[in-house]
Amino acid sequence: MGIGACTRARDRLRTAEAAELSSTQLCEEIVRAFHLVTRFYGCALMTTDPETMLPSGGLVEGFSPDHCAPFWDNELADPDVNKFVDLARSPDPVATLAEALDGELERSPRYRRLYAGLGVADELRVAFMAGGSCLAVGVFVRAEADGPFTAGELTDVRALLPVATAALRRALGRMLTEASATAPVVILLDAEGAVTAMSAGGRRVLDELRLNVDGEVPGIIHAAASRVRQSRVPTTLTTRLRTRSGRWLRLHVAPMEGSRGTVALTVEPAPPDDLVRVLLESYGLTPRETEILLRLCRGLSTKEIAAELVISAHTVRDHLKAIYDKAGVGSRGELVAQLFSNHVLDRFHGSVAHVDAASA
Repeated sequence: MGIGACTRARDRLRTAEAAELSSTQLCEEIVRAFHLVTRFYGCALMTTDPETMLPSGGLVEGFSPDHCAPFWDNELADPDVNKFVDLARSPDPVATLAEALDGELERSPRYRRLYAGLGVADELRVAFMAGGSCLAVGVFVRAEADGPFTAGELTDVRALLPVATAALRRALGRMLTEASATAPVVILLDAEGAVTAMSAGGRRVLDELRLNVDGEVPGIIHAAASRVRQSRVPTTLTTRLRTRSGRWLRLHVAPMEGSRGTVALTVEPAPPDDLVRVLLESYGLTPRETEILLRLCRGLSTKEIAAELVISAHTVRDHLKAIYDKAGVGSRGELVAQLFSNHVLDRFHGSVAHVDAASA
Protein backbone atom coordinates (compact mmCIF):
# COMPACT_ATOMS: atom_id res chain seq x y z
CA MET A 1 0.00 0.00 0.00
CA GLY A 2 3.03 2.27 0.20
CA ILE A 3 5.15 4.04 2.78
CA GLY A 4 2.60 6.84 3.21
CA ALA A 5 -0.20 4.43 4.09
CA CYS A 6 1.97 2.63 6.63
CA THR A 7 2.96 5.94 8.21
CA ARG A 8 -0.70 7.01 8.46
CA ALA A 9 -1.58 3.65 10.00
CA ARG A 10 1.18 3.93 12.61
CA ASP A 11 0.12 7.49 13.42
CA ARG A 12 -3.46 6.32 13.85
CA LEU A 13 -2.37 3.63 16.30
CA ARG A 14 -0.21 6.02 18.30
CA THR A 15 -3.14 8.44 18.53
CA ALA A 16 -5.38 5.59 19.68
CA GLU A 17 -2.84 4.56 22.32
CA ALA A 18 -2.67 8.11 23.69
CA ALA A 19 -6.48 8.40 23.73
CA GLU A 20 -6.79 5.69 26.42
CA LEU A 21 -9.61 3.89 24.62
CA SER A 22 -11.47 0.83 25.84
CA SER A 23 -10.18 -2.51 24.57
CA THR A 24 -13.07 -2.79 22.07
CA GLN A 25 -12.48 0.74 20.76
CA LEU A 26 -8.76 -0.01 20.48
CA CYS A 27 -9.50 -3.15 18.46
CA GLU A 28 -11.62 -1.03 16.12
CA GLU A 29 -8.70 1.36 15.62
CA ILE A 30 -6.28 -1.50 14.96
CA VAL A 31 -8.60 -2.91 12.30
CA ARG A 32 -8.93 0.53 10.69
CA ALA A 33 -5.14 0.85 10.67
CA PHE A 34 -4.82 -2.56 9.01
CA HIS A 35 -7.35 -1.44 6.39
CA LEU A 36 -4.92 1.33 5.45
CA VAL A 37 -2.09 -1.09 4.59
CA THR A 38 -3.87 -4.19 3.28
CA ARG A 39 -7.13 -5.23 1.69
CA PHE A 40 -9.55 -7.63 3.40
CA TYR A 41 -13.32 -7.98 3.59
CA GLY A 42 -13.72 -9.87 6.87
CA CYS A 43 -11.80 -10.12 10.10
CA ALA A 44 -11.91 -11.03 13.78
CA LEU A 45 -9.58 -9.21 16.15
CA MET A 46 -9.91 -10.59 19.66
CA THR A 47 -8.18 -9.76 22.91
CA THR A 48 -7.25 -12.97 24.70
CA ASP A 49 -7.08 -14.36 28.20
CA PRO A 50 -3.36 -15.10 28.76
CA GLU A 51 -4.05 -18.40 30.53
CA THR A 52 -6.33 -19.97 27.92
CA MET A 53 -5.71 -17.84 24.79
CA LEU A 54 -9.50 -17.68 24.45
CA PRO A 55 -11.19 -14.41 23.43
CA SER A 56 -12.09 -11.93 26.14
CA GLY A 57 -13.53 -9.29 23.82
CA GLY A 58 -12.82 -7.64 20.52
CA LEU A 59 -14.22 -6.94 17.09
CA VAL A 60 -15.79 -9.11 14.36
CA GLU A 61 -16.25 -7.71 10.87
CA GLY A 62 -17.90 -9.43 7.91
CA PHE A 63 -18.42 -12.86 9.52
CA SER A 64 -21.70 -14.52 10.48
CA PRO A 65 -22.14 -15.77 14.07
CA ASP A 66 -22.72 -19.20 12.47
CA HIS A 67 -18.99 -19.33 11.70
CA CYS A 68 -18.03 -19.26 15.38
CA ALA A 69 -18.45 -22.95 16.26
CA PRO A 70 -16.70 -24.39 13.16
CA PHE A 71 -13.93 -21.80 13.56
CA TRP A 72 -13.15 -22.96 17.10
CA ASP A 73 -13.65 -26.61 16.17
CA ASN A 74 -10.84 -26.16 13.68
CA GLU A 75 -8.66 -24.17 16.05
CA LEU A 76 -8.92 -26.69 18.88
CA ALA A 77 -9.28 -30.04 17.14
CA ASP A 78 -8.25 -30.11 13.46
CA PRO A 79 -4.64 -30.60 12.38
CA ASP A 80 -4.01 -27.42 10.41
CA VAL A 81 -1.48 -24.66 9.76
CA ASN A 82 -1.06 -21.27 11.43
CA LYS A 83 -2.84 -22.15 14.67
CA PHE A 84 -2.85 -19.31 17.20
CA VAL A 85 -0.94 -21.38 19.75
CA ASP A 86 1.74 -22.05 17.13
CA LEU A 87 1.96 -18.41 16.05
CA ALA A 88 2.33 -17.40 19.70
CA ARG A 89 5.45 -19.58 19.92
CA SER A 90 6.85 -18.59 16.52
CA PRO A 91 9.60 -15.99 15.97
CA ASP A 92 7.29 -14.51 13.30
CA PRO A 93 3.69 -14.19 14.55
CA VAL A 94 2.39 -13.15 11.10
CA ALA A 95 1.42 -15.85 8.59
CA THR A 96 -0.87 -16.46 5.62
CA LEU A 97 -2.64 -19.59 4.51
CA ALA A 98 -1.45 -19.24 0.90
CA GLU A 99 2.19 -18.95 1.94
CA ALA A 100 2.02 -21.85 4.41
CA LEU A 101 0.45 -24.16 1.80
CA ASP A 102 2.24 -22.90 -1.32
CA GLY A 103 -1.09 -21.69 -2.68
CA GLU A 104 -2.82 -25.09 -2.30
CA LEU A 105 -5.54 -23.85 0.07
CA GLU A 106 -7.62 -27.02 -0.28
CA ARG A 107 -5.07 -28.83 1.88
CA SER A 108 -6.32 -26.84 4.87
CA PRO A 109 -9.33 -28.23 6.80
CA ARG A 110 -10.08 -24.64 7.81
CA TYR A 111 -10.29 -23.56 4.18
CA ARG A 112 -12.48 -26.51 3.24
CA ARG A 113 -14.81 -26.06 6.21
CA LEU A 114 -15.04 -22.27 6.43
CA TYR A 115 -13.74 -20.49 3.39
CA ALA A 116 -14.26 -22.62 0.26
CA GLY A 117 -17.82 -21.42 -0.25
CA LEU A 118 -17.16 -17.80 0.66
CA GLY A 119 -14.86 -16.80 -2.17
CA VAL A 120 -11.79 -16.47 0.05
CA ALA A 121 -8.41 -16.16 -1.67
CA ASP A 122 -6.26 -16.08 1.46
CA GLU A 123 -6.27 -15.80 5.24
CA LEU A 124 -3.84 -13.66 7.25
CA ARG A 125 -3.31 -14.47 10.93
CA VAL A 126 -1.53 -12.37 13.54
CA ALA A 127 -0.64 -12.96 17.19
CA PHE A 128 0.01 -9.81 19.21
CA MET A 129 2.78 -10.91 21.57
CA ALA A 130 4.24 -9.01 24.51
CA GLY A 131 7.09 -11.11 25.84
CA GLY A 132 5.63 -14.57 26.40
CA SER A 133 2.04 -13.32 26.69
CA CYS A 134 -0.44 -13.28 23.84
CA LEU A 135 -2.52 -10.11 24.22
CA ALA A 136 -4.70 -10.59 21.14
CA VAL A 137 -5.10 -12.60 17.94
CA GLY A 138 -6.35 -11.51 14.55
CA VAL A 139 -7.76 -13.20 11.45
CA PHE A 140 -8.15 -11.30 8.16
CA VAL A 141 -9.62 -12.85 5.00
CA ARG A 142 -9.12 -11.76 1.41
CA ALA A 143 -11.58 -12.03 -1.51
CA GLU A 144 -10.72 -14.11 -4.57
CA ALA A 145 -10.75 -10.98 -6.75
CA ASP A 146 -7.88 -9.54 -4.69
CA GLY A 147 -5.68 -12.64 -4.73
CA PRO A 148 -3.32 -13.68 -1.92
CA PHE A 149 -1.80 -11.16 0.48
CA THR A 150 1.36 -9.71 -1.04
CA ALA A 151 4.85 -9.59 0.43
CA GLY A 152 4.61 -5.80 0.63
CA GLU A 153 1.40 -5.96 2.60
CA LEU A 154 2.88 -8.45 5.04
CA THR A 155 5.88 -6.15 5.49
CA ASP A 156 3.52 -3.31 6.41
CA VAL A 157 1.55 -5.53 8.80
CA ARG A 158 4.77 -6.57 10.56
CA ALA A 159 5.74 -2.89 10.82
CA LEU A 160 2.39 -2.09 12.50
CA LEU A 161 2.53 -5.02 14.89
CA PRO A 162 4.87 -3.49 17.53
CA VAL A 163 2.84 -0.27 17.63
CA ALA A 164 -0.47 -2.13 17.92
CA THR A 165 0.93 -4.44 20.60
CA ALA A 166 2.25 -1.50 22.61
CA ALA A 167 -1.23 0.06 22.54
CA LEU A 168 -2.81 -3.22 23.66
CA ARG A 169 -0.23 -3.62 26.42
CA ARG A 170 -0.89 -0.09 27.65
CA ALA A 171 -4.65 -0.67 27.62
CA LEU A 172 -4.22 -3.88 29.62
CA GLY A 173 -1.87 -2.17 32.07
CA ARG A 174 -4.31 0.70 32.48
CA MET A 175 -7.13 -1.74 33.24
CA LEU A 176 -5.04 -3.54 35.86
CA THR A 177 -3.83 -0.25 37.35
CA GLU A 178 -7.40 1.02 37.63
CA ALA A 179 -8.41 -2.20 39.36
CA SER A 180 -5.46 -2.12 41.77
CA ALA A 181 -5.99 1.58 42.45
CA THR A 182 -9.34 0.75 44.01
CA ALA A 183 -8.41 0.24 47.65
CA PRO A 184 -9.77 -2.96 49.24
CA VAL A 185 -12.67 -2.42 51.63
CA VAL A 186 -12.57 -4.04 55.08
CA ILE A 187 -15.79 -4.78 57.00
CA LEU A 188 -16.06 -6.39 60.47
CA LEU A 189 -19.09 -8.52 61.39
CA ASP A 190 -19.78 -9.68 64.94
CA ALA A 191 -21.08 -13.13 65.91
CA GLU A 192 -24.66 -11.98 65.24
CA GLY A 193 -23.80 -10.77 61.76
CA ALA A 194 -23.99 -7.07 62.52
CA VAL A 195 -21.48 -4.59 61.12
CA THR A 196 -19.24 -3.25 63.90
CA ALA A 197 -16.74 -1.31 61.77
CA MET A 198 -15.82 -0.69 58.15
CA SER A 199 -13.23 1.18 56.13
CA ALA A 200 -14.01 3.92 53.63
CA GLY A 201 -16.23 2.62 50.84
CA GLY A 202 -17.72 -0.19 52.91
CA ARG A 203 -21.27 1.18 52.86
CA ARG A 204 -21.16 1.56 49.08
CA VAL A 205 -20.03 -2.06 48.67
CA LEU A 206 -22.82 -3.31 50.94
CA ASP A 207 -25.37 -1.26 49.02
CA GLU A 208 -24.11 -2.74 45.72
CA LEU A 209 -24.52 -6.28 47.07
CA ARG A 210 -27.99 -5.85 48.55
CA LEU A 211 -30.84 -7.22 46.48
CA ASN A 212 -34.24 -6.43 47.98
CA VAL A 213 -33.68 -5.75 51.68
CA ASP A 214 -32.35 -2.32 52.60
CA GLY A 215 -30.42 -1.68 55.78
CA GLU A 216 -29.35 -5.28 56.39
CA VAL A 217 -26.12 -7.09 55.61
CA PRO A 218 -26.58 -8.84 52.22
CA GLY A 219 -27.48 -12.53 52.46
CA ILE A 220 -24.53 -13.54 50.30
CA ILE A 221 -22.22 -11.92 52.86
CA HIS A 222 -24.00 -13.74 55.72
CA ALA A 223 -23.62 -17.07 53.91
CA ALA A 224 -19.86 -16.64 53.44
CA ALA A 225 -19.38 -15.47 57.04
CA SER A 226 -21.41 -18.39 58.41
CA ARG A 227 -19.28 -20.92 56.54
CA VAL A 228 -16.12 -19.48 58.10
CA ARG A 229 -17.66 -19.45 61.59
CA GLN A 230 -18.76 -23.08 61.27
CA SER A 231 -15.36 -24.32 60.13
CA ARG A 232 -13.68 -26.51 62.74
CA VAL A 233 -10.26 -25.21 61.76
CA PRO A 234 -9.72 -21.42 61.46
CA THR A 235 -9.57 -20.74 57.77
CA THR A 236 -9.95 -17.95 55.24
CA LEU A 237 -12.63 -18.27 52.58
CA THR A 238 -12.15 -16.62 49.19
CA THR A 239 -15.04 -16.31 46.77
CA ARG A 240 -16.41 -13.99 44.11
CA LEU A 241 -19.55 -11.88 44.15
CA ARG A 242 -21.47 -9.99 41.48
CA THR A 243 -23.02 -6.63 42.32
CA ARG A 244 -26.36 -5.30 41.12
CA SER A 245 -24.52 -3.25 38.49
CA GLY A 246 -22.82 -6.36 37.11
CA ARG A 247 -19.40 -5.65 38.63
CA TRP A 248 -17.47 -8.67 39.92
CA LEU A 249 -15.78 -8.52 43.32
CA ARG A 250 -13.40 -10.86 45.12
CA LEU A 251 -14.34 -11.49 48.77
CA HIS A 252 -12.00 -12.82 51.49
CA VAL A 253 -13.60 -13.83 54.82
CA ALA A 254 -11.30 -14.52 57.79
CA PRO A 255 -12.01 -15.19 61.51
CA MET A 256 -10.72 -12.58 63.96
CA GLU A 257 -8.43 -13.86 66.70
CA GLY A 258 -9.60 -13.24 70.28
CA SER A 259 -13.18 -12.42 69.32
CA ARG A 260 -15.31 -15.54 68.88
CA GLY A 261 -17.64 -15.35 65.91
CA THR A 262 -16.28 -12.05 64.60
CA VAL A 263 -15.10 -12.15 61.00
CA ALA A 264 -13.25 -9.69 58.79
CA LEU A 265 -14.39 -9.21 55.20
CA THR A 266 -11.96 -7.87 52.62
CA VAL A 267 -13.58 -6.87 49.33
CA GLU A 268 -11.67 -5.90 46.18
CA PRO A 269 -12.30 -5.83 42.41
CA ALA A 270 -12.02 -9.26 40.80
CA PRO A 271 -8.98 -9.47 38.49
CA PRO A 272 -9.57 -10.56 34.87
CA ASP A 273 -8.30 -14.13 35.38
CA ASP A 274 -10.92 -14.62 38.11
CA LEU A 275 -13.64 -14.01 35.55
CA VAL A 276 -12.56 -16.94 33.40
CA ARG A 277 -12.89 -19.18 36.46
CA VAL A 278 -16.33 -17.73 37.22
CA LEU A 279 -17.39 -18.43 33.67
CA LEU A 280 -16.32 -22.06 33.84
CA GLU A 281 -17.79 -22.57 37.29
CA SER A 282 -21.14 -21.24 36.05
CA TYR A 283 -21.46 -24.46 34.03
CA GLY A 284 -21.00 -26.61 37.11
CA LEU A 285 -17.60 -27.96 36.12
CA THR A 286 -15.59 -29.84 38.72
CA PRO A 287 -12.03 -28.67 39.49
CA ARG A 288 -10.63 -31.51 37.36
CA GLU A 289 -12.97 -30.68 34.47
CA THR A 290 -11.86 -27.06 34.69
CA GLU A 291 -8.19 -28.12 34.57
CA ILE A 292 -8.90 -30.19 31.46
CA LEU A 293 -10.92 -27.46 29.77
CA LEU A 294 -8.21 -24.85 30.34
CA ARG A 295 -5.67 -27.16 28.68
CA LEU A 296 -8.04 -27.95 25.87
CA CYS A 297 -8.42 -24.23 25.23
CA ARG A 298 -4.63 -23.94 24.99
CA GLY A 299 -4.82 -26.33 22.05
CA LEU A 300 -3.48 -29.45 23.80
CA SER A 301 -4.57 -32.81 22.40
CA THR A 302 -6.21 -35.51 24.51
CA LYS A 303 -2.86 -37.30 24.86
CA GLU A 304 -1.04 -34.09 25.81
CA ILE A 305 -3.66 -33.27 28.44
CA ALA A 306 -3.37 -36.80 29.85
CA ALA A 307 0.42 -36.56 30.03
CA GLU A 308 0.36 -33.14 31.71
CA LEU A 309 -2.18 -34.22 34.35
CA VAL A 310 -0.70 -37.74 34.72
CA ILE A 311 -4.00 -39.47 33.95
CA SER A 312 -5.05 -41.77 31.13
CA ALA A 313 -6.35 -40.56 27.78
CA HIS A 314 -9.51 -42.59 28.46
CA THR A 315 -10.08 -40.59 31.66
CA VAL A 316 -9.60 -37.33 29.76
CA ARG A 317 -12.20 -38.42 27.19
CA ASP A 318 -14.64 -39.27 29.99
CA HIS A 319 -14.14 -35.82 31.49
CA LEU A 320 -14.58 -34.17 28.10
CA LYS A 321 -17.88 -36.01 27.61
CA ALA A 322 -19.04 -34.76 31.02
CA ILE A 323 -18.01 -31.21 30.10
CA TYR A 324 -19.90 -31.37 26.79
CA ASP A 325 -22.99 -32.77 28.54
CA LYS A 326 -22.99 -29.98 31.14
CA ALA A 327 -22.59 -27.31 28.47
CA GLY A 328 -25.08 -28.99 26.11
CA VAL A 329 -22.66 -29.18 23.17
CA GLY A 330 -21.13 -31.90 21.03
CA SER A 331 -17.69 -30.59 20.11
CA ARG A 332 -14.80 -28.41 21.25
CA GLY A 333 -15.74 -25.66 18.82
CA GLU A 334 -19.37 -25.59 19.93
CA LEU A 335 -18.19 -25.42 23.53
CA VAL A 336 -15.97 -22.39 22.93
CA ALA A 337 -18.61 -20.74 20.75
CA GLN A 338 -21.18 -21.15 23.51
CA LEU A 339 -18.97 -20.21 26.45
CA PHE A 340 -17.60 -17.13 24.73
CA SER A 341 -20.64 -16.08 22.69
CA ASN A 342 -21.61 -12.42 22.73
CA HIS A 343 -24.02 -12.61 25.63
CA VAL A 344 -21.46 -14.43 27.78
CA LEU A 345 -18.74 -11.95 26.89
CA ASP A 346 -21.10 -9.11 27.76
CA ARG A 347 -21.78 -10.78 31.08
CA PHE A 348 -18.25 -11.63 32.14
CA HIS A 349 -15.65 -9.70 30.18
CA GLY A 350 -17.00 -6.78 28.20
CA SER A 351 -18.20 -7.15 24.65
CA VAL A 352 -17.44 -8.25 21.13
CA ALA A 353 -18.45 -5.65 18.57
CA HIS A 354 -19.92 -6.75 15.25
CA VAL A 355 -19.49 -4.13 12.54
CA ASP A 356 -19.90 -3.82 8.82
CA ALA A 357 -16.82 -3.45 6.67
CA ALA A 358 -18.17 -0.15 5.38
CA SER A 359 -17.83 1.39 8.84
CA ALA A 360 -14.06 0.96 8.74
